[in-house]
Amino acid sequence: MRRMKRIAVSVLICSLLIGTTGCRTAPGAPVKDLAVAGSTFAEPLYVKQLDAWYQKTQVKAVYGALSSSGALRALQDRTIDVGATDLLLEVEDQARLPASVLQIPTCLGAVAICVNLPGNPALRMDGPLVSAIFRGDVKTWNDARIAALNPLVKLPDTPVVVLHRADGSGTTDIFTTYLAAADQTWNDKVGAGQLVAWPAGVGVKGNAGMAAMVRQTTGAIGYIEYTFAVQSSLNCVALRNRSGAFVVPSIPSMQAAIPPDVTADLQGTLLNRPGATSYPIVSFTWLVFYRDQAYDGRSRERAVAIYDLVSWVLGDGQSLALPLQYGSLPESVRKAAIALLGQLSWQGHPVK
Repeated sequence: MRRMKRIAVSVLICSLLIGTTGCRTAPGAPVKDLAVAGSTFAEPLYVKQLDAWYQKTQVKAVYGALSSSGALRALQDRTIDVGATDLLLEVEDQARLPASVLQIPTCLGAVAICVNLPGNPALRMDGPLVSAIFRGDVKTWNDARIAALNPLVKLPDTPVVVLHRADGSGTTDIFTTYLAAADQTWNDKVGAGQLVAWPAGVGVKGNAGMAAMVRQTTGAIGYIEYTFAVQSSLNCVALRNRSGAFVVPSIPSMQAAIPPDVTADLQGTLLNRPGATSYPIVSFTWLVFYRDQAYDGRSRERAVAIYDLVSWVLGDGQSLALPLQYGSLPESVRKAAIALLGQLSWQGHPVK
């Protein structure tokens, strides 16, 4: 099964690069293409940024929406220049790669919990309730546990249709990590990860697939990156945060989740942060690439092209985040990311 997934990833990347020179460029030759692939979490932003980069430089950076786990496989196979992931690589992930990588944060996103019910009622939930629903313990929308948090809402007896991701997903990892911390039953029975053994529900692929399935299924509940929820006009649940307030996802509620010490630790979690206006399921997302680019015959020019692209994403490219409902990086984080990018090298020497 793993071999088949690797083949599928390689086929997709190759199809993206038809008509380009691929990941190798002759020394001294100008770079005209870059392959970037992975997370669907920030797909709309990366597509927009890479198109803007092409208009500016005529370097065609193609984005392939795989998944966070797909990005890791493609990096392992060296079929892409840059991977996109919603998770910082764990020690075991790093060990599977042939060399050290850089992980550069690019924006803020939120995982929204969306429902499809007649009349789009404004619903409130907390972690234990969300856990019970996604474990399959809540069968209908007029269940007493939902009613207890929504006493003013007339709830239908519509069956609950649980939707979850079927692919290895960073969005899933963020969501299940939140649930594992918010509810001991979830932690004991399901746990957290990009792929978990879901107790109930129907699996779908990608954030776009989740949005479409929620939209077309009466009684559905699913978790999805906030931008996709906005684009599909989905009804987002207000979640009880650490301070006891019920908060819907938004740019301000994402920004409220940023701790003051995040500069010193880009790996710090943004889940369930304190503060009355803080949304509890917020995360950075990252671009990942090899620290030293002198591998597989790659030219220094290609390393410079990667540096220039990522530098622009951290600079002028940040202006594209807000219109697409992503949070731009806090200035302290942006500066730390630029400093980290300075470690990009070719044959052991800094690219710039």
